[in-house]
Amino acid sequence: MKKTLTFFTALFLPFTTALAQEQFVSLTLCSDRLLIELAHPEQISAMSLYSRNPLIMLDKINQDKPILEPQLTQLLPYLDKTILINEHFYPQLATDLKKLGVKIIPLNDTPQTPEQLFELILQLGQLTENQSTAEQLVQRLKQQNFSLNQPLSDTLVLSDTGVIDSAQPHYQTLLTLLGLTPIKLQLTPQNFSLEKILLSQPNVLISLTDKQGYNEQAELLNHPILQKIFHNRPLVSIPLKYTYCFDHGIWQGAEKVYQQWQGK
Repeated sequence: MKKTLTFFTALFLPFTTALAQEQFVSLTLCSDRLLIELAHPEQISAMSLYSRNPLIMLDKINQDKPILEPQLTQLLPYLDKTILINEHFYPQLATDLKKLGVKIIPLNDTPQTPEQLFELILQLGQLTENQSTAEQLVQRLKQQNFSLNQPLSDTLVLSDTGVIDSAQPHYQTLLTLLGLTPIKLQLTPQNFSLEKILLSQPNVLISLTDKQGYNEQAELLNHPILQKIFHNRPLVSIPLKYTYCFDHGIWQGAEKVYQQWQGK
């Protein structure tokens, strides 16, 4: 009898271990994108409302996991899971979860450099016990080279939602990967206009667009004067989704720009 019990214990041990594997819930877009890239499907219990939207996710999209709003009532069935949350977005929810003793991992969009992003990816790889996957991703990003060798590199980046802040880390990284520099004239939503664009004298224009027509500023992308200026200058367009988070999407976006540039 003892030998039989030992046999069945050994037989079901791997199954029991798999069941006991740590599972995760993601509550924001940026943690959705990283978690789905690094974790095994069976490790993901639920994701945010954004995770099924192909316009803002990357290549991998949530196909079958429950989607949750960042509300304590919706999280009650998942209090034994590890919650990935941005404390800056949901401070009260993070506080409530801590009071209940829930294990949370704060992903607060803190990376300011590619090196800090790589460190975060490796940390998540260790957390999800997928170190090799994280290491391979970091190594792949480090090895990619998209330099355009453009001598006149002052670049204007416009999006469907207006002018972007090129001082933000993810936009800085995008331009650096391409060997480009931002225009010297700082454009903001307050001083954004066709005249300001002309005064900035950009050599390169990168358009971030989902062609959804979010506001009137987006129409400037199709203005005849702007199109005429860039008739014989580099003008490339990529979907907005590549720049929503400071993650591997920035490298994917740089690759898309590079491919378009090479095809011109």
